[in-house]
Amino acid sequence: MSATLRSLWLWLWHLLPANPILVRVVCGASRRPRHLWMRVAYLGVLLGVVLISLFVSMGGQSASLAELAKGASQTFKFAATAQLALMCFLAPVFTAGAITQERDAQTFNILLSTPLSSAQIVFGSLMSRLYFVMMLLLAGLPIFLITMVYGGVTTMQILESFALAGSTAFLTGALAIFIAMIRIGTRVTIFSFYLVIGLYLLSVYLLGLWDDTWVAASPPNIAGRRMSWLTPLHPFLALDVALNRVHPPTYVSLAGGLDLTRYALAFPSAAYLAWTLALALLLTLASVLFVRRGAKIGEPTVLGTLLQRFSRRVPGERTRAPRTVWANPVAWREARTRAAGGAMLRWTVILGGLAGLALLFLAHVLGSMPADEVRPWLAKLIIVQFAIAVIIATNTAATSMTKEKESKTMDLLLTTPLTSKYILWGKLRGLVSFAVPLLLGPVLFLLLFGIAGLGRKSPPPAVWIETAFEIAALMIIYTACACVIGLRISLISRKNVAAVMYSVGLVILLFGTASMLGFAVVRSSGGAEFGALLAPFTPFTSIFYLVDPLQLFDANPKDFAAGAQAARTAAVLGSTGAAVVFAFVVWSVYTGLVRNFDMIVRKQSGT
Repeated sequence: MSATLRSLWLWLWHLLPANPILVRVVCGASRRPRHLWMRVAYLGVLLGVVLISLFVSMGGQSASLAELAKGASQTFKFAATAQLALMCFLAPVFTAGAITQERDAQTFNILLSTPLSSAQIVFGSLMSRLYFVMMLLLAGLPIFLITMVYGGVTTMQILESFALAGSTAFLTGALAIFIAMIRIGTRVTIFSFYLVIGLYLLSVYLLGLWDDTWVAASPPNIAGRRMSWLTPLHPFLALDVALNRVHPPTYVSLAGGLDLTRYALAFPSAAYLAWTLALALLLTLASVLFVRRGAKIGEPTVLGTLLQRFSRRVPGERTRAPRTVWANPVAWREARTRAAGGAMLRWTVILGGLAGLALLFLAHVLGSMPADEVRPWLAKLIIVQFAIAVIIATNTAATSMTKEKESKTMDLLLTTPLTSKYILWGKLRGLVSFAVPLLLGPVLFLLLFGIAGLGRKSPPPAVWIETAFEIAALMIIYTACACVIGLRISLISRKNVAAVMYSVGLVILLFGTASMLGFAVVRSSGGAEFGALLAPFTPFTSIFYLVDPLQLFDANPKDFAAGAQAARTAAVLGSTGAAVVFAFVVWSVYTGLVRNFDMIVRKQSGT
């Protein structure tokens, strides 16, 4: 018996604490400056959220202890939300490259030839990356403890927020390892992984705000919102319950259902922790089965051979119609070839968005949905489509230069008379042109809503006519910001996978954090006109408040009717100012890329 226990202990010891992959990555990568700056950036974002929230909630004025406690509670809620959002994309950033980096460096097969077992490879790759994520969580703990100084924040709330963030990181990390194990780990895999996570988080959260998904036994909060049935399945909905934004029903009030369902709804945070940790463990164990699968990379499989046989074309001369190239051939190539390569995804996004917007428009025109009900759903649908368009554009921009390097066409491009300014401007213009069709649907239906409401004063129209032009300008300039960020990272990166991970992750971080702070600032602005002026300066707040300006007046129709004209004027001024500011940002980054293009390319080529 003792020998069996000793063997089991040695197996567990070599599986995790003494795992060679874990030890190598933790000891080696911990000393890299890149990880140091990532920790600094993470703590800087959290500290910035806390400081801005404290400044907005307290206003720098003397307040009573009760007001200080209320301000500290609000600050903690924003910080906990920011922490969870960071964990949702930091964990995939670290873990998705665990296997793909080995494949890129051609060391994965060497790793398989070592005495390491499949379980050691999977658990070592997963835990070595999650180690950095957990260290980030612990590093942010003092910032959260600061919010307890004035009261209003309990220890249990901090523990629940950290548990939700940790379990989410574990699940996304295990899912990333599983995808990397069953597939080669190309940029399409990484992009699809990010897209699915983003869609799940955004769509389920919006469904959780729909009153048809609310639990009747849940007590309403001050705003009348109840807990949704989807709360145990979503981290941000569960966090709302942990932060007392939404109140869960009691176990006794849920009589008549299954015991497991009643427990999950009564204790949504615990239910979320249970199923995420269980699913993460199952995905990790399933990944072990694919480490040494029979079909090696590069070798033909039975399914691949059959598909290749049936997809062969009829022999003969293949021709295609001539195409008209733009004045800038680099821009034409970037826009047209990328559109052809991802046609299915593009058309799915475009047609799906058009279908949802068309249903809303018909419901409004036929009178089944008044303007006050249409605006929130219209804003949410446009936010979802804009978020997808930004992620697609960022993914495309992240590979615009790395694909030239990996396909060995960069040297060919540099032998042409094209200058660095011509190449980079063509890339940027082509990327924005590639993304514009994804944004046309929302602008078209905003125009239709605006035309349908022309001349209507009481009740106010669903959408003002100028809103379509404001949203169009802002979405294009924000998409250009995402494209220039992806283009910059693509220029300094050598591999597609790394460029996609860092570009998409950085854009999600910047857009998400900026919008989160934007919502806090607009809500605390103290006036609808000032809020309408500030809303366009962050991506998602601009869409939310420009499409649904009633929220600037705390959903009060009387105040909205009285101050609508002033809010419209402020929205036009704010949209114009935001477009000018972010156009200058895009131009500044672009000129920096042109200035450093030759140096970066020569450094990477070793000449």
